[in-house]
Amino acid sequence: MRLVLAQEDGLNVAACDRLLASLTSERAAGQDEITIDLQAAAFIEPYGAACLCLAARHLAGQRCRPVIVLPSSPGARATIGQIGLVAALRPWAELRNLPSGQETRDERGGALPLSPIRWRSDVQAVVGYLVSQTQQRLGFDAGDVLDASKVVSELCYNVVDHSQAEGLAVAQILRDRQGQRYISLAVVDAGVGIRASLAGRHPEAAQWRHGEAIERALGGLSSRSSGGGAGLRSIHAVVRRYGGRLAIRSGDERLYLSAERQPRTLTGAWFPGAQVGISFSQR
Repeated sequence: MRLVLAQEDGLNVAACDRLLASLTSERAAGQDEITIDLQAAAFIEPYGAACLCLAARHLAGQRCRPVIVLPSSPGARATIGQIGLVAALRPWAELRNLPSGQETRDERGGALPLSPIRWRSDVQAVVGYLVSQTQQRLGFDAGDVLDASKVVSELCYNVVDHSQAEGLAVAQILRDRQGQRYISLAVVDAGVGIRASLAGRHPEAAQWRHGEAIERALGGLSSRSSGGGAGLRSIHAVVRRYGGRLAIRSGDERLYLSAERQPRTLTGAWFPGAQVGISFSQR
């Protein structure tokens, strides 16, 4: 079975939805080998890179050999080197169209390479990166940094405390079409998911749609006995204030927030765990 990314498309949130749907479809079941052909990808977003690693792990766990054809575009290949994508994929997949040694030099350009989230100390490393980059590269003051840090630390601690699986974090400093810098960060796992996590403390959550569970979590409902969700409760206001975007995927639904649009929920194929992408723009 071969999954091909469309010409000039990029590995972003929408493309990852299609990829994960294909991997969990009936025609993918029982396959000995699945090829994910990204050769035509014009770019790779941090969320896309993290989800690609989850997909490779998922397939390997299903005793299916994933073959990943890496992009050919210079921009995508630069990203591959900056975020350490080759090293992150090698344990799980056969890689083709590998970048040259020159292309994979350690020129991070403000990137946080794909990093495991297993312990609370791993969370501090991600938040420390966010603090330094928002201050130095995005011009955030102390209050701005605190707002962004609360949201990101809450997302990462949820992986450590509730997912029952190892997570991944990755981030990059990018520029939009107007030349403004923004930080794009992804925190993903293939654990129990948001609904099951909430149901451990709130049994009624087991009957909710996955999208409803995401919305309740953003509203402050927590799996913690001492309460929680302080960072997530005000996430819409934070995203709007900093011209950002947020995508939270869990189960078979994804909730999308942006500075310009009201929240909307999209339904797709089921995939384990929770996958989150968030961005903050230059002040």
